[in-house]
Amino acid sequence: MYPTRIALVCLARTACINAVMTSRGMQHIGMAFMLEPALRHLYPSPAKQATAFARYTGSSNTHPFLVPLYAGILLALEENIATGILPPTAVTSIRQPLATTLSALGDALFSGTLLPLWALVCVNLMLCGYIRQALVVSIILCIMQILFRISSFFYALRRGLATLVLLRQMDAINWADRLKIANALLTALALWHLPYSSVQPFPWPGCTLGMVSLLLAAWLVARLHFPRLLLWCAVFCAFLMDFSWAGM
Repeated sequence: MYPTRIALVCLARTACINAVMTSRGMQHIGMAFMLEPALRHLYPSPAKQATAFARYTGSSNTHPFLVPLYAGILLALEENIATGILPPTAVTSIRQPLATTLSALGDALFSGTLLPLWALVCVNLMLCGYIRQALVVSIILCIMQILFRISSFFYALRRGLATLVLLRQMDAINWADRLKIANALLTALALWHLPYSSVQPFPWPGCTLGMVSLLLAAWLVARLHFPRLLLWCAVFCAFLMDFSWAGM
């Protein structure tokens, strides 16, 4: 295992991976900076260090929330390479596919589901006048996100590629689809709390149609992978239509 100081330095540097981005290599400079303390520890010889750094000169890009987990897996592989358990090609063959897989998972679960869920929860709380509660929710989720980064890094550092088995067992992609249904309900709830909810008589037909449309759109995207662009076009066309029959 790596010394605690080196592991903590690598963990801290995962927050800097997007500080330098290039159109050719994406995160490859930040990746080298993040792994540098561990590679210098594993390979005291300058020649071996150069060979190790060369393994990360190619294009690399993954989701920021999963960078610590990604780094932990790479560090575990490098430790096995340094001890002779794995060949050097183990990293070069898996580095980019692993980054792409984690990027897709991060986009679906974090960017596409959990971040909108946090925003919608806070919007609904603020529309109800619970400003302090929205702030507390934000602080709690921020702390949970930091704890997730730390725990995923050390878990991947100890387990290596076995971490991917746990990710598969968690079934994160399907959980993202389920949470998108919750996001649709929260969106409908936010619309319910908008000022026009006090209009008399209340436009029940229009609100019912809107809620059904949101649920249908969430189901189409989650289950049938319906293109979001077409849904946005449908919404835009709907704004151009006359909904006076619905009280709107």
